[in-house]
Amino acid sequence: MAEKDHEEDDPFELVGVRLADAEAEAALNEMARVFVEEFARMGYARERILSMFHDPFYRAPHEVLRRRGEAFVLSLLEGVP
Repeated sequence: MAEKDHEEDDPFELVGVRLADAEAEAALNEMARVFVEEFARMGYARERILSMFHDPFYRAPHEVLRRRGEAFVLSLLEGVP
């Protein structure tokens, strides 16, 4: 892996952003939908996707399950063939 000195204006620097409550809720819903679609496109079965939401190792999907509940995740999975 190539190494380089840190640049103050590095465009690839990781930056966190806090969203307003309404925006954060909408973003969480969209993020959950994208997780389900992406895992489905990778060929994961519905049961496997749901198990990933239950597994704390997968932090973002697990946070969706924790905050929205299993019924919400199941409703997203209904669109998966």
